[in-house]
Amino acid sequence: MVYLYRKDAREFYHINEQQVFDKSLALYRKAMQLDPDNFPLATDYAQSYYGIRPLRTNEALAVWTNALQIAHNDIEREGVYIHLARIKMLAGHYAEAQAQLDAVTNSKYADLKRVLERNLAERENPTANSTVVSTNTTLTPILEK
Repeated sequence: MVYLYRKDAREFYHINEQQVFDKSLALYRKAMQLDPDNFPLATDYAQSYYGIRPLRTNEALAVWTNALQIAHNDIEREGVYIHLARIKMLAGHYAEAQAQLDAVTNSKYADLKRVLERNLAERENPTANSTVVSTNTTLTPILEK
């Protein structure tokens, strides 16, 4: 609740937003200590890092890695691979992000995987993608004639 109602938590505890995140994460850590094999809790905890700016990359990777270790089946594991790939991509670890995406084979994640692969390609080579856009922009009027 602290995470979801950050503004209220700031006012109630008289703390800033980063302190609200710290408090929220401490509560998640305590919950994980009490129920260390709770996969839904582990993923909620890990997803909370997406709202923190700047992204706490190392912490997020550690928490997602823990979620991976307690995943019960391939579907849960591949879902975690998607998140690990996203965090690694945001951290600039492109080869590691691609390796995580390569481990995703379930069609349930095909759309997410495709989006992340496109985002990864854009981040790895931003000039090539801008060249494609400008080339397409230039050719579009010609093709429409």
